[in-house]
Amino acid sequence: MTDEVPVNRTDLLILLAVSVGGGFLIASLILTPELSPQFLNTGFVGTMLLAFFLFIPVMGIRLFLDDSREE
Repeated sequence: MTDEVPVNRTDLLILLAVSVGGGFLIASLILTPELSPQFLNTGFVGTMLLAFFLFIPVMGIRLFLDDSREE
């Protein structure tokens, strides 16, 4: 498989929005939501975790949508 998948700016923006929202949702389930360094750290750890695991599914969805538009 030699096809390269170009990463568009909108793909990264969608990934960023979903990761930040989901990361702080995970943090609010683990800790009481408050403005503290521990909560912010947990939110950013959740964000990085989701960004890492959701990168490939976001690219797969975009490729699926691009293929369906071409047909």
